[in-house]
Amino acid sequence: MRRGSYFGTTVGSTWWHRYKEPPFFARGNGEFWLDDDGIGFVKTLTKHPITIAWGEITGVSLGRGHAGQWGAGRPVLKVRFNRDARDLEAGFLLSSDWPQMEALASDLQRRAGG
Repeated sequence: MRRGSYFGTTVGSTWWHRYKEPPFFARGNGEFWLDDDGIGFVKTLTKHPITIAWGEITGVSLGRGHAGQWGAGRPVLKVRFNRDARDLEAGFLLSSDWPQMEALASDLQRRAGG
């Protein structure tokens, strides 16, 4: 597990159109992890984690902000995935180390089959 922040999930590539289904609706700090099923993030003081299965992931990239939130120059991990016939993109701030985050993004892309 790795501590970090969840910046939100957008529908398509529009930062102002946020995906609001539970548990995706609220931003927050918490714990990020990888397991055999995919990736997960549980926000502090919540019970239901955000989960994205490996088979749902269509792409992984890094940026400097996501969903109207700026990462202050730190890398924001962006995970694109399909759910409920929608193209979605979740953003996570997990580290300020760009090479470390590039390695994580490559690992996620490999595990997702792309």
